[in-house]
Amino acid sequence: MIDRVQVLQYCDDPEIEPGELLARVVLQAGGAGKSASRPWGVLEGAEGQLTPVMARLGQEDLETVDTLITAGIAGNRAEAVRWALAQIRERPAYARLRERAREIEDLKAQF
Repeated sequence: MIDRVQVLQYCDDPEIEPGELLARVVLQAGGAGKSASRPWGVLEGAEGQLTPVMARLGQEDLETVDTLITAGIAGNRAEAVRWALAQIRERPAYARLRERAREIEDLKAQF
């Protein structure tokens, strides 16, 4: 039995991204109400298999990814984070850092 339906938009809930709406359906089960707190969905992406990663962002970081969405650089928060990581990978310092990390892993394996 449906108790009530709430329509939420950006700024109503931190999980709602710019341009999105969320319908929250509150159900009655066994006399006690239960709320569907997360929308059902699948991972999007034409890049192939994507690994879900949970990240808790502070207000400043959240504003940064939402700005990328508003500017049209990314379609959602996951795309914004992937875009930012791609920018890091393009920097020459990242290649040197990655090589050092491999050297450290090789040294660990020798112990």
